[in-house]
Amino acid sequence: MHIRRSMKSVKILIALFLAGSATQAFGQKKFKGKPIEFGITLGAANYMGDLSKLVAINETHPMGGLICRFNYSDFITLRGTAVYSRLSGKDENYSDDAFRNRRNLSFRSPLIEFSGTIEYNILGFGETQRATPASPYIFIGVGVFKYNPKAQFKYNGNPDLANDITGATPIHHPDLQKFDNEWIELQPLGTEGQETTKFNERKRYALTQLSIPLGIGYKKQFDDFWAWGIEFGVRKTFTDYLDDISLDYVDEQIVEGNNGRLAAAMRDRSAEKGFVKFDNGMSRGTSKANDWYMFLNFTLTRKLVGGKQVCFQF
Repeated sequence: MHIRRSMKSVKILIALFLAGSATQAFGQKKFKGKPIEFGITLGAANYMGDLSKLVAINETHPMGGLICRFNYSDFITLRGTAVYSRLSGKDENYSDDAFRNRRNLSFRSPLIEFSGTIEYNILGFGETQRATPASPYIFIGVGVFKYNPKAQFKYNGNPDLANDITGATPIHHPDLQKFDNEWIELQPLGTEGQETTKFNERKRYALTQLSIPLGIGYKKQFDDFWAWGIEFGVRKTFTDYLDDISLDYVDEQIVEGNNGRLAAAMRDRSAEKGFVKFDNGMSRGTSKANDWYMFLNFTLTRKLVGGKQVCFQF
């Protein structure tokens, strides 16, 4: 009799346990811990340097990349990002500026960036719609980027902009005609006398550089898996040569003797608009501040792995 009662009690306990387990499984949140998120980022890029006055809107270019986040805590998120975009600038944007109009320099460059940043979630970020599903944040980190400034060579100048030349009047040596309208890599040319005998202390700038990403953003969960965000970030660089411009005009013969006629032609492009070339030693740019670039972008991420499972709180 006692054995039957005991067996019955055991069965009841097992049934209650299974029922409780089923209820728990049904009521679990799919992500409550600190999972890893993966997604995309899309937006726009621009630059600030010797060929811009603050930001030239018409030099804005699309950017896109991949993003991975690890929510270390409600307030700290670790993030890795890989981005591709393009940067550009030209004096032609400021034709009312006499110096820029005469200087007539320009550039464009591909941009590849890999960065690691720390996001500080100002309100905390609970990762589900039932906790703290949204928060503004600030971020800072370190990045490495690769670029390669180029400019388009104009053998006959630009007749639409010139003061006193025509499109039929070559302004460069005939040997350079084969480069007409080509986009020329500027770093190998040493346009400011880099590594010439007289200016040997001027080293060619590296095409892979470090940066410091920093900025602000806002992110929000729209379900337990997906989150979207928007952010604005700038990149402090340690180079003044994103646009190949920094110092002064170096003697044309020195540049040509070291790197050829094309280098001499690309160092001073004022003649393409009918102006007299700049004298040696005249300012070509300013080295008082390094160049910057920036992104305004959206993010879309999805939780993939990790995270503890817990019951709902009733």
